[in-house]
Amino acid sequence: MLTAAFALALQASAPVLISTLDGGKLKGEPTELAWSGDGTQLFLQTNERDSSGMVKAPRYFVMSAADGKPRAVEVPPAWAAEYWTWKSAQFAPGSKTFGIDVKQGERTLTATSAPMGGALAKGAVATDPTGGGTTADEVMSHAAQTQKVHVFSLTLKEGVKGELVGEFVGQQFLPGYTFGWSPSQLGMIAYANASGRLALAGKDGQRQQLESTKNVLLPAWSSDGSKIAFLQRAGKNTYELYVVTVKQ
Repeated sequence: MLTAAFALALQASAPVLISTLDGGKLKGEPTELAWSGDGTQLFLQTNERDSSGMVKAPRYFVMSAADGKPRAVEVPPAWAAEYWTWKSAQFAPGSKTFGIDVKQGERTLTATSAPMGGALAKGAVATDPTGGGTTADEVMSHAAQTQKVHVFSLTLKEGVKGELVGEFVGQQFLPGYTFGWSPSQLGMIAYANASGRLALAGKDGQRQQLESTKNVLLPAWSSDGSKIAFLQRAGKNTYELYVVTVKQ
């Protein structure tokens, strides 16, 4: 639930799990989530990525908002494209000031500062077969993994000015992947914050996060502003679809 400081504007229900999605069966990772105008259906697009992190091979699915069971379709429905246009825009619907500033830069990543996975990522120390601690080969291998990557950072221009609403490190920037504007009458944005939780912010400067959420992507307001759908990454290839009910 949202805390009392934010409840003056909105009241949100606890997230309700609608379905669990298998990325293997969907042939890719989710990259778009859209509502139909009547709020009864959801559109899902998935993509594979190439070795440089660019998305490719889109696939399209339509789901009932009630059960979240994906049904493959050949092309996106017209309502999905219309929805995505305003959901993922640089500025909130009807506003020329409540928007997102997109900055590009480079960041140096190293294997020692950003573990690549496995036991090292959990804080363990790699050892050689004789128990002598981290081996020289491992140290050199980690040093060789130092690299500069391209970074896109998305921050709010107004309201909670400077609030991070998305960051793409070494991957293709996908508008709407980490945030979604509300309909114009609400003047709000839903986004995955720096902690990966679902957060809401208004052009008046209020903000709050839903503590029970994590690893959030593709937050999407329904066209009437009464619901927010979003996905949570639940495993390497598993995603959970949730819906929050919003009341003014």
